[in-house]
Amino acid sequence: MKIDAPLIDEQLQEAWELPDEDELEHYLFDGVDFSHENLHAREFRGCLFRKCSFAGADLTRAGFVDAVFDHCDLSSAKMESAVMVRCRFDACRITGADMIRTLLRQVTFKACKADFLNMAQAKTDHALFEDCVMPELFMESTTLRHAAFEDCDMTRASIHMTPMKGVDLRTCQLSGLHIGIPDLKGMVVTPMQAAELAQLLGLVIK
Repeated sequence: MKIDAPLIDEQLQEAWELPDEDELEHYLFDGVDFSHENLHAREFRGCLFRKCSFAGADLTRAGFVDAVFDHCDLSSAKMESAVMVRCRFDACRITGADMIRTLLRQVTFKACKADFLNMAQAKTDHALFEDCVMPELFMESTTLRHAAFEDCDMTRASIHMTPMKGVDLRTCQLSGLHIGIPDLKGMVVTPMQAAELAQLLGLVIK
């Protein structure tokens, strides 16, 4: 799947702490600690975050357009109803992050640790999860439009009221997957994965 890359200027203004602005454009944040900060409804455009911590931060309704997160920690971040457009997450920790009702449009997650990620009622429009470790992923009433999962560990993920038609999970680990029977329709899996998922239908394969 082709995902539009974030548009980041070559010349960025470096900041060592959060500037007192509601809308932040073209900043480089290197090693800045935003842990448990209140960033409610703040807007970031064309920003690069390198080795920053957003652990436990309140990013509710925050907006990120053309943003790159490089080796950042977003564990337990509150990202409810956030908007992310043309964003990239490289080798980030997103453990236990709350992405309820978050919009992910043209977003890539690469080699991220995203166990216990909550994506209930989230909406994707071209989102790629590649080589991510995301056991215990939770999706309920999630809208997956042009979403791709490649080489991801989705062990014990819970998927409910989330149609998976056309979503290709053949390269993913699905052991212990919890999924609603109607959601299975049209999901693309390998024969071996299908045999395991058949147990959800009450089938006995001999």
